[in-house]
Amino acid sequence: MSANLHDVIVVGGGPAGATVAALLAKSGADVLLLERECFPRFHIGESLLPCDLPIFERLGLKPLEAGFLYKAGAEFMDEAIGGRAVYEFAFALPGTPDHAYQVERALFDAWLLERSRALGAKVHQGERVVEVEIPEESGKDRVVVRALRDGKGANGKPLSNEYHARYLIDATGQDALLGRLMRTTVVIDEFGLGAAFTHWVDLSPEVDEELCVTAKGVIKVLCVDDGWCWAIPLGKRKISIGLVSRKRGIDGSWLMRTIEASPFLRRVTHGAKMVRAPRLLVSWSFYNRRQNGKRWLCIGDAACFIDPVFSTGVSLGMVSAAHAADVLVDALKHGKEGDPDLMNGHVEYMHHAYNTYATLVYNWYHTSLLHSMFFCNTPPENLKRGLTSLLAGDVWRNDNEFQKILMESKKRRFVFEQGRA
Repeated sequence: MSANLHDVIVVGGGPAGATVAALLAKSGADVLLLERECFPRFHIGESLLPCDLPIFERLGLKPLEAGFLYKAGAEFMDEAIGGRAVYEFAFALPGTPDHAYQVERALFDAWLLERSRALGAKVHQGERVVEVEIPEESGKDRVVVRALRDGKGANGKPLSNEYHARYLIDATGQDALLGRLMRTTVVIDEFGLGAAFTHWVDLSPEVDEELCVTAKGVIKVLCVDDGWCWAIPLGKRKISIGLVSRKRGIDGSWLMRTIEASPFLRRVTHGAKMVRAPRLLVSWSFYNRRQNGKRWLCIGDAACFIDPVFSTGVSLGMVSAAHAADVLVDALKHGKEGDPDLMNGHVEYMHHAYNTYATLVYNWYHTSLLHSMFFCNTPPENLKRGLTSLLAGDVWRNDNEFQKILMESKKRRFVFEQGRA
């Protein structure tokens, strides 16, 4: 094969991009991964779901040995009413994996990216893709990608490279490279509208023991006025805390006031140090109306990102990456990667998950269903098990009564239409 023609170019080196690149390279494909930043770099989205466990096995990775924190489930709290509900993954429906991990993304993403390199992917960091030619528009039988590199040449102009591939995977996260270029992304206003977040270090040893050992690393989700807060223990006396609000205009002071008003968060952060001033994100939930075409596919957040209240971002990204890799490996082997309908089944597969979680999130913000379930003294066991399986990322099964009730209700459903949002 020509050195200028790769089997697959993956744009974006986050968890979805690194996973698909690793699995494709493991199969023998010639994979080039282009990442605009240089890892490690700060990122949020630190709480994983059990649906990732089979993918770690396929990648030959052991998160505990790498120093990431065991996560038994999630705890929901409403301090205003004294409400507390723990949902451990071990209580889910049979077959749902019983744990996940909390990860510091700077370390986790670099770990995954290095694994893709070890399995044979060519990894270029510090290269920002600025132009893409796809066969549907160019008439060519290959994808052409142009990228700018860090630094400048002798003439003072930015350094650039051009690459060709049989297939392109957009894993650029919320940058949604192809969605933005094609203007096919639709913002979702019904969920959280802004977030402020940061890390705290030097927690007291007693608090760290409580969060990481006694509570088995569960994520804490706190109900607050007009939104919610996350508290994610990361181990080694570090915690990630963030505020998501339904109100516009969020700034860092909102997070600080929320911490001060919460007995739990005030106690956890007492005597600890804030690593940096709170960072902000706004209007992040969106759906890409067009996720695949001739010789290209969007995966992970580049296809859809749903409010982070149930920690689905990284995990759905890795699941979509693994599923897409399996389809593409076979297509490359038989020369069928040019079929414009190649990934239709994959998009349908992920569409099911996006609809389920969008509906769950919609009910979190706009109905009393989940609040009643979480803080009910004796929720029906079959429904609680079903909800726990959804919280674990186990959405592709037909025996979940809670999921059926949720998705069969026209009043409660929040569904993306295929081809449009």
